[in-house]
Amino acid sequence: MKTGFAVIAVLVLLVFLPSGAEAQSIFYAGRNITIEKGETIDNAVALGGQITVSGRVKKNVVAIGGSVVLTKSAVVEGKVISIGGVIVAGSGARVYGEVTEINSNALAEAFRSTMRGELEGWTLILNIISLGFFAIILIVALVTAFLLPKPLAATISAVRTGKVKSFFWGALATLAIVPLFMLLAISVIGIFFIPLVFTALVLAAIVGFIAVGSLLGAFVLGKIFPKRKKSLVGEALVGVTLLWVLGWIPFYIGTAIKGVALTCGLGGVLMSVIRRKAVPE
Repeated sequence: MKTGFAVIAVLVLLVFLPSGAEAQSIFYAGRNITIEKGETIDNAVALGGQITVSGRVKKNVVAIGGSVVLTKSAVVEGKVISIGGVIVAGSGARVYGEVTEINSNALAEAFRSTMRGELEGWTLILNIISLGFFAIILIVALVTAFLLPKPLAATISAVRTGKVKSFFWGALATLAIVPLFMLLAISVIGIFFIPLVFTALVLAAIVGFIAVGSLLGAFVLGKIFPKRKKSLVGEALVGVTLLWVLGWIPFYIGTAIKGVALTCGLGGVLMSVIRRKAVPE
């Protein structure tokens, strides 16, 4: 489970981390990062590049598609994470947080551990599957925000102006799913509509979930960057990421949060459709 939280932390960093001197953090894509001895920064994140640390990093060092090299004078007060690379540390390097390395060797060891019946191997494999599913959700959110901005905006508006109503309509729709499919199954013509109805429900749930995520993303980004330029794509990506992170909260709290988001989102889609039908041509 710790590995899962570390991987999710990577995604949160990628979404929230500004790249500039103001934040005292470095975020490069396709470039190597070098923190010289005597240099101090908050975070170092490289996408497709290597990170070499000889100075001090107050928070986290994250390399995706690259390795992390910690020289003997390196000091990292947070996590050190490498996905698709290796972590090499000198004899005097100090790391106060977790060190997570995910690569082919780690996966091979996880599979061997699984074959031996050890729980740790299964944990890593399941976390990677979960990460892959999360990546798919992010891609869907990105495509939806780009290709379906009007339906998404309509759903966002419906949820924003009627949070309780959207939850009520979503719960009502959820309760009606089983009876609806039973009615379709006992009808000769209805059987042919089952795949279509199922696809429509899945699409409505996805759009609704992304809409609720967009609202959450807009709220959080508005608090952090009050003078920012609004972006539906950015709000959707940040919000969906946050919902996914919240979903990791134990004791079924995370599951409840995602359930409420899905229910409100589905209700928001229904409300937006009803409103559109009610508006005269």
